[in-house]
Amino acid sequence: MSLQYIETSVHGLTLRGTAHIPETLKGGKYPTVIMFHGFGANRIEYFYSFVQISRLLEKQGIAAVRFDFGGHGESEGDFYDVTISGEVEEGKAIVNFVRQLEFVDPSRVSLMGMSLGSVVASIVAGDLSEDIHSLCMWSPAATVTDEINNNKTIQGQPISSMDQQGYFDFNSLRLGPGFIEDVASLDIYTRASSFKGNVAIIHGDQDFIAPIQYAYQYEQTYSQPIGIQIIEGADHSWGNVPHREQLFRNTLDFFEKNAK
Repeated sequence: MSLQYIETSVHGLTLRGTAHIPETLKGGKYPTVIMFHGFGANRIEYFYSFVQISRLLEKQGIAAVRFDFGGHGESEGDFYDVTISGEVEEGKAIVNFVRQLEFVDPSRVSLMGMSLGSVVASIVAGDLSEDIHSLCMWSPAATVTDEINNNKTIQGQPISSMDQQGYFDFNSLRLGPGFIEDVASLDIYTRASSFKGNVAIIHGDQDFIAPIQYAYQYEQTYSQPIGIQIIEGADHSWGNVPHREQLFRNTLDFFEKNAK
């Protein structure tokens, strides 16, 4: 197995990533899964779940590439300036960059996301439908539009605090008003529906950050049948060994059938 650190530039920001490359067919081109992390997270994800699943994919002969979005992890940029539309543009640029890497089969590039990264992945897949082979979403946080537009909250905290202090305090990270303004005009499901490939959603029924109703909303969005797998007792972070192992088994099974 081979690990490479890679980077690309998007709108003047250097985005940094990691590639896991199988060694089963040295010099060959591999089916590849690009991973998009969640809001305020990074390319390692909760308890390094993206690292774990990348290593497992490698063993199946599937390359994995995971980037930090701008304002996250080791990439340049300020979290204050983060928007979903901005991450979608970064995601599309990452796809175009990855498709040109020497170890990647550009006809077999799939996407995977976690939480808000799943939302970003679904929109990127819709916008680049001809270039994306399949899509797997973990705990898609499409709740963000209802939270902000209807409840005026982010994960239960009122966004009115932004008026008082000029930013929203997201777990100690300053988030600017651009995020709120962007969500107001974002139609997640319409954008996502343009993707016609195979889709899997894996979601815990005890996810109180992104309730499972949003997984079923995706099911109504796509014209093709999709696979929804609800894991009993699992929370948003997949925070115990049995749930994490089930998440990985289901993900590997999907990509074994739909990434190659």
